[in-house]
Amino acid sequence: MQPIETRAKRWRLAIAVAAGLALPTAHAEAQRGLLLQGIFDVEGWSTSATSNLLTRNRGNLAGLARLQAWGAVEPLPSVVLYAQGEVETGSASPASGARPQTEQFGLRYGRSELFVLDAGRITPVIGTFASRHFSTRNPLIGEPDGYTLDYPYGIKLSGEMTHADYRIALVSLPTTHVNYQPTPTARLRPAIGFGVTPIVGLRLGGSFTVGPYLNSASDSTLPTSRPWTDYSQRVAALDFSFSRGYLETHAEGARGSYDVPGRVTPITGFTYYGEAKYTLSPRFYVAGRLERNKYPFIRRTTTAWVARLTDFVDGEAGIGVRLTTSTLLKGSYLADRWWIAPTAAGFRGQGGHAIAIQLSQAFDVAGMLERY
Repeated sequence: MQPIETRAKRWRLAIAVAAGLALPTAHAEAQRGLLLQGIFDVEGWSTSATSNLLTRNRGNLAGLARLQAWGAVEPLPSVVLYAQGEVETGSASPASGARPQTEQFGLRYGRSELFVLDAGRITPVIGTFASRHFSTRNPLIGEPDGYTLDYPYGIKLSGEMTHADYRIALVSLPTTHVNYQPTPTARLRPAIGFGVTPIVGLRLGGSFTVGPYLNSASDSTLPTSRPWTDYSQRVAALDFSFSRGYLETHAEGARGSYDVPGRVTPITGFTYYGEAKYTLSPRFYVAGRLERNKYPFIRRTTTAWVARLTDFVDGEAGIGVRLTTSTLLKGSYLADRWWIAPTAAGFRGQGGHAIAIQLSQAFDVAGMLERY
């Protein structure tokens, strides 16, 4: 049997990593303050060729393989160094080729749950879906389109109390979507978030950020009197989660306002989704998600800046089967509907559908080494 001090250190490290990185750490298997875990996913997709959101491989059968891994070490008491990255390849992957990428890394310091400091590349402060991004936590295969995978550099102070939590940060990136707004230039901006838990199982939260969203290369296309940093984005978001018995629910909504070159008033849009999961037995569950978006689409053309709302709805329904404690099999049906002109340039169509299957295998390297 392990000494109580060693087990306590392992649990402290796992909790710090899970809280700071929003990683799916179900149990601590660290040796001498070391944590090394991951997930291997394989997916198969069959989609229509007319969906701007769901089409994979031009509508042909497609597959992908994804490896996500994270690690942490505690060199000093209350100090954790961590990193997390992934590599994905296959015809169903949006990226071409197998390119490893680092999503998060940094240093975390916290002697209590009330005051915890993170510095490095951190999880987004706006919204809460980051904690369910990984396949072992996401009850479905797809993700809300309003969720961004752009993890910013920054410094964040966060904490938890009995009935409340908070996060205050300076981050390098706005909360934008590469398919709808220009690729931003890094610029420090404030971001705050908070939550209240009035009763067990119920949490209500909100978050806000403001700052530039364009890039420095835009200066040559802007009015001479205003630099790119004068055009700001403002995002306010609300989130909700409730669980009771075998039912888990989540919902998020955000309102974004953007200053646009050549436009007198800002363009404002919104995005929201609702999600539910019901566990039928220890091994089986069903889940569903419905999303509605009216994104501001902002682009520079050869003659002027274009700003309009992209309007669509999408949904997903699926079932999950836990084959073992570390193996999860999921199947989903997805569909979307876009309100656009049939002749609009740059769009595949006005909607479509997809069928997807995913097998996820979690692993714990430190735990396996420890057992042998």
